[in-house]
Amino acid sequence: MNIVKKGKLMSRALLAEGKTKQVFAVEEDPSRVDIFSKEDITAGDGKKHDILKGKADFANRTTCNVFRLLKSAGIPVAFDEQTGPTSFRAPRCRMLPYEVVVRREAHGSYLKRNPSLVKGRRFEELLLEYFLKTSGKKWKAHSLICDDPLIGFVWSPTEKYLYGLRLYNPAADMLGQDPFLILLPDEVLSDAKEVAYIKRMGDIAKSTFLSLETAWNRVGCKLVDFKVEFGVSDAGELLLADVIDNDSWRVIEDGAYLDKQVYRDGGGLDEVIAKYARVADITDTFNPPPSHTSTV
Repeated sequence: MNIVKKGKLMSRALLAEGKTKQVFAVEEDPSRVDIFSKEDITAGDGKKHDILKGKADFANRTTCNVFRLLKSAGIPVAFDEQTGPTSFRAPRCRMLPYEVVVRREAHGSYLKRNPSLVKGRRFEELLLEYFLKTSGKKWKAHSLICDDPLIGFVWSPTEKYLYGLRLYNPAADMLGQDPFLILLPDEVLSDAKEVAYIKRMGDIAKSTFLSLETAWNRVGCKLVDFKVEFGVSDAGELLLADVIDNDSWRVIEDGAYLDKQVYRDGGGLDEVIAKYARVADITDTFNPPPSHTSTV
């Protein structure tokens, strides 16, 4: 990305790029990054892909609204301020290789793993899942049967020590399914501190869900699940990082999905962008935050 600074055209360093966002260095502060949303929308691990005009603006608005709410609720988030229609500034983080999913109801892939459950089955206690973030069906030297496998952590009896990580196919029935691979902790964790991060991520994710669940309930909608990611800042703090936008959750209004599910199900792009616009407008009302305050 090129930027103009003091009348001189300069190049901004691209640090990372995903399917729906770009991360750029901040020249004047190496401890910070600028995160830009893209117009791309994907499904099925990138097999379905479109350019959705206006999505970047709506996605960034949603993320900034959500992060302001969470920050006000005392949740540690990688967010400083919105810097433009499609960007925000955040602490630079070393991202951890997990997707953390919290579920209030049974939807999506959870039904594939538990086909005996009916869609929409409510969990009185929040259900927590971890997935290993991979690409190309590879993890370091290991070949995998799928990307983003479900993780089963193997703890010592006191849960002080992590013995291993069992990987499962998230699209298959869990009943009778054996792990297709077991990894040792040092094959995944970059240092010993990450053992403590595992449960801490779960605690933060649940508190985040409760804050957002309350906010959505206040506007007559229902948050049923979401996925979040975490990173460690240059200062060594574990932060909820990346983005939380309309690709990150399932939200139901009047019995219909307000989120990316309509795109997964083959809805027209006009319908899809209308959902993203609706969500951005609703999340504009999330601040000041609801009464729930994080205790993590």
